[in-house]
Parts: sequence; C-alpha cells; structure tokens
Amino acid sequence: MRIVLVRHGKPGAISRRPIDGRDIGRWVRRYNDAGISRELPPPAAVRNLASSAGYVLASSLRRARESAAWLAASKEVCLDPELREAALPESMAVSIRLSPGVWVTLARVAWWLNWCDSDETIAMARQRAGRVADRLAALAAEYGSVIAVGHGMFNRFVAGQLRRRGWRGPKGWHRKYWAAAEFDR
Repeated sequence: MRIVLVRHGKPGAISRRPIDGRDIGRWVRRYNDAGISRELPPPAAVRNLASSAGYVLASSLRRARESAAWLAASKEVCLDPELREAALPESMAVSIRLSPGVWVTLARVAWWLNWCDSDETIAMARQRAGRVADRLAALAAEYGSVIAVGHGMFNRFVAGQLRRRGWRGPKGWHRKYWAAAEFDR
C-alpha cells in the first residue's frame, strides 16, 4: 500500500504589496481564491505517481483542486475539505506594513505557539490530520495507492500522523511547489 502527499503547484498572481497585520486574513482569502500558475508544471516523477495512483484526493481549496486536475487529468479527483491548509489568524492586530510573506510567517509562528486567536488551534489541526491519515490509510487499503494533493503545513501534520500509524516515509519535507512524499506500508 502507498500514500503520496503532494503540495499544490505554484499559486497564481496575487499582490505582494505590503499589508498590515490586520489584513492577513483578507490577503489569505485572496491567495486561496487565486488558483495556480501554469508557468511551473509538475515534475515528471510526480505526474507518474499521480497516473499510477488508484485514487486521487485533493483539498477543496482552489490551488489544490487545480493542481490535482493538472496532475491526474485522466482520473476523477475527489475533494476532501479536511485536506485544507492549517488555519492562520484572521488578524495580527498590528498596523506595521510588511510583505504578505513576512506576515504569513509571523502569523504561522504565532499560531504555532498559540499566541493568537484562530478558527483552528494547533491541537485541532493535529486531530484533523489524524482523521485524514486514517481516511488515506483506508483508501490505500481499498485501492492500493492514493495520492492526496494538499498544502505545505498541513501535509507535514498528515505525514507525522502516518508515521505514528506505522507508515514508512520521509521525516523531512520540502517546501517547494509540487513536492511529493511517499509513504509505504
């Protein structure tokens, strides 16, 4: 049995102009709505993994849906809202203007340390990752292999849950777009 976790492709055009911390939630919503760019195609190795998968699953966020459709053009892609990215706070309540990338990093650190309010705590994200890992394991048992197209941070949580459940796979995780990690049992 095999489970492959894939990070989505490169996001489409979205403003990188400085924002203040109160606008992080609005910026993330625009990022989620942007889709992916076609200028960075998936690597051949990841396309091969997708074409040989018995089942294809994707986060319901647009960039993951479009990535899965590109990867597995000849297969049905099933959407799973629980594969969405781990939540970020709606606001950092700071008026300093920084690049969105810096704010996302600061927001992720604050979220990780439980220093901010968010719709989903780190404990809740871990519980969700456990449910996803169980679902992926059941799909792999039924179909032989499954590929799940998701997001960088949440894929790390799912990977940890898979390893805790006895799946063998990489301990590290690449941050690049189209990064894939294979887990076997």
